Amino acid sequence: MTAEQIFPHEMLTILTALANHTQDAFYAIDATGKELFCNNRIERFENASRDRMLNEMLHVFSTGEPLIERYRKYATLDHREYHCLSSVFPVTFGGRIIAVCSINKNITDMHQLLDKAAALELRLQQYSRAKHLAFNGTNYSFDDILGSSNIILSVIAKAKKAASAHAPILICGDTGTGKELFAQSIHNFGSDATEPFVAINCAAIPDTLLEGLLFGTEKGAFTGAEKKAGLLEQAGKGSIFLDEIHHLSNLLQAKLLRVLQEMKVRRLGGSSEISIHCRIISSTNADCNNLLQSHQLREDFYYRIAVLTLTIPPLRERKEDIVALATHYLINFNRTYGKKLVGFSPEAISLLCKHPWPGNVRELKHVLESTLTAVENETVITPDNLPENFRSPNRSISRCFSASASLPQALETVERQLILNALANNGCNISNAARDLGLLRQNLQMRMKKLNIRKNTQFD
Repeated sequence: MTAEQIFPHEMLTILTALANHTQDAFYAIDATGKELFCNNRIERFENASRDRMLNEMLHVFSTGEPLIERYRKYATLDHREYHCLSSVFPVTFGGRIIAVCSINKNITDMHQLLDKAAALELRLQQYSRAKHLAFNGTNYSFDDILGSSNIILSVIAKAKKAASAHAPILICGDTGTGKELFAQSIHNFGSDATEPFVAINCAAIPDTLLEGLLFGTEKGAFTGAEKKAGLLEQAGKGSIFLDEIHHLSNLLQAKLLRVLQEMKVRRLGGSSEISIHCRIISSTNADCNNLLQSHQLREDFYYRIAVLTLTIPPLRERKEDIVALATHYLINFNRTYGKKLVGFSPEAISLLCKHPWPGNVRELKHVLESTLTAVENETVITPDNLPENFRSPNRSISRCFSASASLPQALETVERQLILNALANNGCNISNAARDLGLLRQNLQMRMKKLNIRKNTQFD
């Protein structure tokens, strides 16, 4: 029997059987959108998805132009996602379009498999990144710097450019702005990211010990000295981060200046010079002009360590980033403390954005952690959950006055509260608190002793 001998309804049965045994879905409509044919592979879509498919087919009716293998995603009546490669084409007879057909290749399983593969690749990248960061002595990269404000994006872009050079970099910024975060990110963005990142706080170590740590020692250089490479050697081709570099004495600045000029170091007690190859990244939370004018920073040393300068903006200058940062810490501390907070009330957001944040991002992190440890059954952080000074900025001082207070008593009360506030905002760091108060560290320590304020005082 030939095709000509088969009746039309028999041919339709044959074609339907063929269509039902393929993996692709077939659908055909007339010019009014009426269904002419479909096989058992076609999914039944929600109204919105069905309307979108019909509109696309009717568009082909009007243009006569086929659409070949376009990716489409639809929602089925049982609320599943249906991914397909769709080809829509006209069928002509006698010079006119009598139908439009759609052939849909179901790629839902393939799409899900690709999603799983992408997720696995991301996890492998994150694992590899974590191993890499742990290996070179760092914890952060540019991916960890949160914020979308123009000012922070500009600083990040400048820092990435600086990372491509091997010149010394000076990072300036207030306490808590994230200077070491940027230093580590610069290191990890550079070509020597696999090399060590060595950090040292110049304010925390006396010069007599710091010199040996930086330059190294030979046995017998001083009592108990052993042969040991200094940090400048240990950094290899990586980076050494000198935090709070303005605390170096002028003598040590002069010695380090010569090392930077010659890129050679002589260990304490040694007779030969050793070449070094590391990049020097320094930081300071003080105003460089004031440091130069007061001769706390040697001018020749400054120009050598500040070939490239990066200034990190304080949080008060990038307030549009506060919500993103607060949300990030909320999620992290939820995980740490087993909380289920989902966000902030509008009033709490307003208070966070109005706060001057003298301690910058570090203070924000401290406030969020302190807040989360205190909440119990709340799901949203409200003003009542925030520290008292957010709700009543002036109360911490004004509550201490009494109507009968004498002037000396009132002044002592104000001084005490200002010192407590400065210590709280700087995590009990006396040097940083003194800077905020405009005092020398020694003067602040004397005032604390006079007012019987201990460093471990509990703050409201």
